[in-house]
Amino acid sequence: MSISARFRRAVPTLVLASVVASLATAIPPAAAATPTPQEQVEAREKLMKTMGGGMKALTQFLKGEAGGPAEVKKAASDIAGVAAHDPMGVFPKGTALGVGDSAAKPALWDNWPKATGLWGDLKTASATLVQAADRGDKAAVAAATQAVGKVCQSCHEEFRQKKD
Repeated sequence: MSISARFRRAVPTLVLASVVASLATAIPPAAAATPTPQEQVEAREKLMKTMGGGMKALTQFLKGEAGGPAEVKKAASDIAGVAAHDPMGVFPKGTALGVGDSAAKPALWDNWPKATGLWGDLKTASATLVQAADRGDKAAVAAATQAVGKVCQSCHEEFRQKKD
């Protein structure tokens, strides 16, 4: 079979492949279902429990009760991982008190600039914590853990309803 004959036989296949490829890129994939407010609250609670677990591990280490360098690094990394989230994704509108187990007061959204400022402080403090953990500097870990705790406390005092 000559090359031109093979080419003529291959053209319909190439055209079909081009059409399929064009359609595949032209038709957007089905949009992922938007999480419900309840699901958003549950996701936030999971993140906060991750942060709380990290703080607990750090406190136990600093008191000499448990853990070592590996656990300190993991705890610092977990906290920084939570802080790396976009606060709008963690606290989307419509997830205040009354939605599931949410403890977020409406004041959080009413004073969004302050809330996002605190989130920025959390990012900074957690980055410092990761650096201290990476150096293995116990005094710096203690100071950074305290700084993270102060940010958490400030946010909770203003924007979180105390749970029974």
